[in-house]
Formats: sequence, structure tokens, C-alpha cells
Amino acid sequence: MKSPIPRGALALVTGASSGIGRAIAWELAARGVACLLSGRNRRALLTLSREIRDRYGVEVRVVIQDLSRPAAGEKLYRACIRAGYEVDILVNNAGIGLKAEPQHLHRLEDVRELVTLNCASVLELATLFAADMAGRRRGWILNVASTASFQAMPWAALYGASKAFVLSLSEAMHVELGGCGVSVTAVCPGITDTNFFKHGKPRVPGWLYPLISPLRVAKISLRALDRNAPVVVPAFRHWLFAQIPRLVPRSLLLRIMAAIECRRKGIRSKTG
Repeated sequence: MKSPIPRGALALVTGASSGIGRAIAWELAARGVACLLSGRNRRALLTLSREIRDRYGVEVRVVIQDLSRPAAGEKLYRACIRAGYEVDILVNNAGIGLKAEPQHLHRLEDVRELVTLNCASVLELATLFAADMAGRRRGWILNVASTASFQAMPWAALYGASKAFVLSLSEAMHVELGGCGVSVTAVCPGITDTNFFKHGKPRVPGWLYPLISPLRVAKISLRALDRNAPVVVPAFRHWLFAQIPRLVPRSLLLRIMAAIECRRKGIRSKTG
């Protein structure tokens, strides 16, 4: 059994300026954990760092890095090493989605940006920091995936594929690091009340699949990381939906997913 996250540890949180990353930073600080806040929005990160220090008195530093650029994950790691930071907890939260439309209509530069941010930077940071943690025989890695990880997502094909990558990577590293004192958990939130769903991303009716708060995701994620759970879905109804791909043939599931999105858009499904 791995030990819970201790007071006095140091966490690196990517995408910390808003949403789930911001909520996780607050929850870690409430536990007495020092934080390195990373992202692109310097003003938002500096404001958050002051608010956390004023409330909890923990050390908070800001590291500006655009993880959508090639090799940015490695650059962020090297910056932490040069500054003398020994990161105990890595929270791979930074990520983006694209406009809800068929994959072939997306611009290639947008496709590359998503893959770099959602996949490559997660891989680079997890690989490099995991090696250090394994050497110290202590560490915690939380990778933010999605319930989109569990099935193909027509009209959000690349986003779903990128989160499936994060989930698969996390589960494998959970096993590989099992004897090294390092906990690895993938959190798979359903639709969460963040800016992500304010920019045209696909969603389903609230009565069927309700929004959850970033704070709830943060609390449940860290409790799962404490107990070294490989995967956690932070809401029961979202967890139920995540079980559907295990029970329904993939061909039928794809037709269902397409029909839901086509109905939302008011168009006729051509799938199957």
C-alpha cells in the first residue's frame, strides 16, 4: 500500500489557472502541500498563488510554460530541475478540446496542438518525473483523463482518442511503478462545470448526465491518489455511463453516440 500525500510535499500542477487544475491546487494547499502552478495565463496564476499563500501559508511558485509547443513537457521538467524543485506530486491536468465537428474539418495546426498538449506533454512529464520518483521510492502522479476515454467520440474524435491515450498510459504506469513507491491514478471526470463546456464542446442533457463541480473532482481525485486507485470516475452517474462500452458492442455504441450528437445538432445520422 502506498502512503497518503503528506504535508510539506511539493506538487506541480499543470493547467492550474482555472477549472479542475485550479481546484486541485486549492485542495493540495489545504492539505499543507506546496505548489508549483504551471500554465500560460501569468496574471491568473499569480493571482491564484497570492490567494493560496494568503489563505493557507504554504509556498506557491508560478512556472509559465505553454505545453502545446513541441518538447514543452521536457522543458518544464528541466526548468523545475534547474530551480532545485524536487517534485513529489505531478498533476497532469492541462488539456484542450476542439470544436464539435467531424475530424476531417479540423485544421492540421489545431490537431497538432491538441496532440502535443493532451498527449505528448503528459507523456514527457510523466516519464521524466516518474523516473525521479522511482529513484526516491516516493511519489504521486495524477493524470486527468475523461469519461471520453472509454469509447470513440464522433464529432470529438481526437479529444476522445487523446484521453484514451492518457487512460491507457496511466493504467500501465500504475502497474509498472507498483513496486517503486509511486502512486499513479487516472481521473476520468464526466462533464464538469469549467470553461471547457462554454465553448461549443458536445454535451448531453443535465437531467441525464449532470455537470459536476471542479471542487468535487479535485477532492475525489486526491482521495483516489491517496489510496493508489488506478482509475476513478468522480460521479456515480458518470461511472454508470462509463460502463456502457463494456456491455454494448462497439458497432452499436458508435451508432448510439452518433445518433445522440446528430439529434443535438438537428441533422440526420448517416452512421451504419
